[in-house]
Amino acid sequence: MLAENMIDLRQAEQMVYWCADVLDTGELGTVESSMTKVAVSEVLMRVADRCVQVMGGQGVTGDTIDERVFREVRAFRIYDAPTEVHTWSLAKKVKQDWKTAQGE
Repeated sequence: MLAENMIDLRQAEQMVYWCADVLDTGELGTVESSMTKVAVSEVLMRVADRCVQVMGGQGVTGDTIDERVFREVRAFRIYDAPTEVHTWSLAKKVKQDWKTAQGE
C-alpha cells in the first residue's frame, strides 16, 4: 500500500506540473485544470484511505494524523466543485469534440 501511495502521488505531481505548464503558456487550460483536479482529488482520497488502512483501528482515532488527513481530503474533494462537476464538464467537451470530428 505504501508503494501504491508513492506511485499515485508521483502521478498526481506530474499532472499538476503538466497543468501548470499549460497555464504558464497563457492558455485557459480549463480541460487540463478539470482533469488535474479530478485526478489529484481521487489520488489524495486513495492515499489517505490506504494510510488509515495501514494504521488499522488506530487510523480512525485522534491519536494519529491519519484521521484528520482523511477527513480534510474528503472536504478537499468539494472545495472547488464536486468531482462530478469536473467530470461532467470533461464529458461535455469529449462529446463536443466528437461531434466536431463528425462534421456536425
